[in-house]
Amino acid sequence: MVTYKYNSADNHLDQRWLPRNLWQDRVAAKFKEMAPKVIEQDGGEFWAWEGKVMGGRDGGTADGRDNEKLLKQFFGGSGARTPAGSLPPCDPALLLEHMDFGNIYGVVGFGGTRKWPIDDMELRLEVHRAYADWVMELNAFDPDRLMQLPVLPVFDPASVPGEIRRLAGIGCKAAEFVPFDAAEPLFHAVWEPAWEAFDETGMVMCSHIGAAADAPYPPEDRGERMAYFTCAPFSVARPISDIVYSGALMRHPGLKVLFAECRAGWIPFLSYWMDRQAAERPGMFENTGLDMLPSEYMKRQVRVTFEEDEIAAQMLTHEDNILRDILVFGADYPHPQGTWPDPAPIFHKMFEGLGAELRHEIVFGRMQKFFNMTGPDASQIATLDEIAEDGAGRRRDHASFE
Repeated sequence: MVTYKYNSADNHLDQRWLPRNLWQDRVAAKFKEMAPKVIEQDGGEFWAWEGKVMGGRDGGTADGRDNEKLLKQFFGGSGARTPAGSLPPCDPALLLEHMDFGNIYGVVGFGGTRKWPIDDMELRLEVHRAYADWVMELNAFDPDRLMQLPVLPVFDPASVPGEIRRLAGIGCKAAEFVPFDAAEPLFHAVWEPAWEAFDETGMVMCSHIGAAADAPYPPEDRGERMAYFTCAPFSVARPISDIVYSGALMRHPGLKVLFAECRAGWIPFLSYWMDRQAAERPGMFENTGLDMLPSEYMKRQVRVTFEEDEIAAQMLTHEDNILRDILVFGADYPHPQGTWPDPAPIFHKMFEGLGAELRHEIVFGRMQKFFNMTGPDASQIATLDEIAEDGAGRRRDHASFE
């Protein structure tokens, strides 16, 4: 029997793992020629659409001849079972096997297609619809444990409320809202019907760090790319501020928002500074129209994920730090920089001195409540004593994830 110690609110379903015929088998006939497909070029396999070939990290090598290389790169040394030709993140049975291997019960999965620039609006909507239907079929394999995220068509605000309700009607508990591709910033009134739909359905709005779909990664020379990725966690600072200050959370107390892979050590300062702007400067609080401090809305309705964050761990020792109320674990599976399959040695160091109950809340219980998961049988959940001792005397072998 598997003992579950964690939930992961940040898994990934990158395009490199997607079935090559996902869209060709699902889009209407008039879209097939321009819709995403896998092509062979220069000895590799790549995604292409609208006559454009996507290379590198975001176009990715698809399944096929490089599958063995991908399996070794992402899973080599982990000890998890990876049959030849398999696509673990999009095979629900194998994905759950990998989660069991890492003592993880439930997962939220972000899709790489949010990074795909598609010029034709009608085609883009069709691509999003087909992807949403496909991930919901994956989730149906075990709806309580699997929450692979449909990507909402935020480039077309008028279509978003209806899509939220359509997805909720087929059992969707969470969907991705990409603020960087949104037609308007989150404070804009155009999103009010979307907030109403989230509130009405109880579906969790999930956003991931990143940039617009057509934004290329910077070049590697003179440290530009490293600087970009170093600052990537802060990319959601403005969306967090926008959705709080706009009053969306005040008007819609059922609107729940997850910001993923933003790490956490910087979040308390953002919360503090938002409160200070709202309350400590003359007249500012009245001007916001809010009836609580920004931090109080965040505690009630916002969650942020981390994988490994020693700064956040230090802050958790302070009883009034907001991270004690909003932090949730994300394994970042299957990315090599993540902590799957065994974060225990890291967590033993990070949570040293904290009570087992708080640790359990952060790595398991909070996500279960936020996403309305039933959860495993009580006999399968690690005891508080096991949680407190987890990772003691063990060492994570980083080299095995290279």
